[in-house]
Formats: sequence, C-alpha cells, structure tokens
Amino acid sequence: MPSILATALLAAALTAAPTLASPAAVAPGALASYRVVDLGTFGGDSSYATAMNDRGDVVGRAQAADGTFRGFLWRDGRMIDLGAFNPIDVNDHGQVVGGHGDGSGGYVWHRGVLRSLGDPSALPVAINDRGQVVSRTAEGPVLWTNGRARPLPLAEVSDVNEHGQVSGGMHVPGGYHAALWHRNRVTDLGAGPFNRSNTYALNDHGWLIGWQFSAMQFPRGILWRHGRALDVGTLGGSFTELRAINNRGEILATSQATDGSARPALWRRGVLHDLSLAGVSTAGTVVDLDDHGRIAASIRPVWGVSRAVVYHPRSFEGSAAPRPTASGCTARWACR
Repeated sequence: MPSILATALLAAALTAAPTLASPAAVAPGALASYRVVDLGTFGGDSSYATAMNDRGDVVGRAQAADGTFRGFLWRDGRMIDLGAFNPIDVNDHGQVVGGHGDGSGGYVWHRGVLRSLGDPSALPVAINDRGQVVSRTAEGPVLWTNGRARPLPLAEVSDVNEHGQVSGGMHVPGGYHAALWHRNRVTDLGAGPFNRSNTYALNDHGWLIGWQFSAMQFPRGILWRHGRALDVGTLGGSFTELRAINNRGEILATSQATDGSARPALWRRGVLHDLSLAGVSTAGTVVDLDDHGRIAASIRPVWGVSRAVVYHPRSFEGSAAPRPTASGCTARWACR
C-alpha cells in the first residue's frame, strides 16, 4: 500500500477532533482511551468485520490482491483464510457460522472443516458456545441443535444465548413486536409509539437490545431487562441504534449527537458515552463488543477503503493483541 495511504489511515484512525455533543449527554473522563489494531487484508486494500467472540477472535471478509473478497477468522494476530465462505458469527470455541453466495445454504466452519446445516435455504444469524445456530429459512426461523432443526414460532430471529434463549420478532394485530423465545414459550416484549419494535441481540442474562420508535418516529435504542423496557437515550440527537450487548450489561451503539453527526457510543451503568472522545473513529461502523470491552469495527480511513479493526481499552492487555513495535505502532498500516 502506498505510504501516502498509510499516512491517511493512521491520521483517520488515531486522530480525532469531534465536537463534544453536550455536557449533559456524556460523562467526560468516564471511559479509558482505546488503542486500535488493524486486522489487515489478504493483499488488497479493504476488509470488513462482522462479529467477535469473547476470546477476541474476529470474523469478516477481506480483499485479496486480485480484488476478490474472502472470508477470514482473525485469531492471535493472524488472519486465517476461509475462502469463499461468508462468516456471520463466531463462538468462543472458534466455530464460525455463515454461508456461501452459491445458494447452497448455511454452514459451520471449524478447524478447516465446513459442515452444512442441511437446508439450501438457510441463512444463519448467530451461533452460541453450545454450537446451536439460529437461522432464517424458506419455512421460517429455526434453531439447529446437534444437526436437528427446530421450527421457531417467530417471524424473525436475531440472536441465541448460552441458555438457548432466542431473540427475535413477532407479528401482532396492527403491528410488529420484539419477542423472546425459550423452552416453547414466546414472550411479547411490547412496543412503543406506532406499535413497532424489534430485537438486535441478547446476552447470557437474558437482557435484550433492540429498537422502538419515538413519538417523532425516530428509532430509539431499547434495553429489555427484568420485564421492563428502557430507552438508553441519545448523545443529544434524535436516534440511537444498538449494535451489541455483553455479559457485563454494556451496550455498543451508534447515536446521533447534537450537531447531527452519528457517533460510536457505549452505554454503561445508565450513561451513554461518546466513544469518539476516547479515540474510536466516527468514519465507519462499530460491529461487536466482547466481555473484556474490546470493540470490533469497520472503519473508512480514506474514501473507497474499509479496514476491519479491534479497539482495545488501554486498561486491558489481551493475549490476542499484537505487541507494539519499537516505534510504538500497533496498527500494521501505521508502521509502514
């Protein structure tokens, strides 16, 4: 990659000058700063992250030198080539669920072996550490356990946790509601204005995240816990979109600030923090959050280029993080 691009990448990812959304919207100094680790590519310019597990493994797609994109599993500082496989999620055992673009359905990749889910219409959504997979199919959502598919009485699915609880959505008269399925029981989580809501994910405590509309018809980030819905707020703007929740109850989000810009955000203990003030780039998308507070993201350092990265809280020293070079670099393109 030309040195001019490397310089631009470093400047975009490690320097920032966002305007503070508002004194009331964030808690200055409440978050540690982050260091960014670029996950690299297969010789091309771009890569994209789709999910991360609690070991710091990341899956996504990366560009090869010939311009094609290939699936990857990034582990211990090394990008493993998964070929034409398109990864969607990864569990803590390194099992990766995803699909192919050839219409052959969903697969689980593990240690170099691809295992078909057995349904050409399957579009996998998530996998838990028990190896259970939730998926969309032509016949509706299903939960795969030990190779057997169980139809789910939901209209949509978004995640599955270690207890086999499944987050999703359901049709109701005149609307659509967020829902939770567990042990043959569906719980309607309700909705706010306009009778619309849906889920994005859930953690192992059964806390769910999703959205419902505000009275002004903007999407608002909602946390459902203990049978109650909580609006996590915004950074001063009109909307917040939640991305992931970990088992510490922290929520990764994108939220509109007072100036109208969309900022990466972290909800913790009742406060929504602006992550751009801690060094997370506003040019891109935050994707996932693990129990150590690491954040997977896809950033746009320059026009036409995307890079899969992991943000590490400086208080956390993970074994998966590459050590800085003598010049202090951690992002590969910053050290060129």
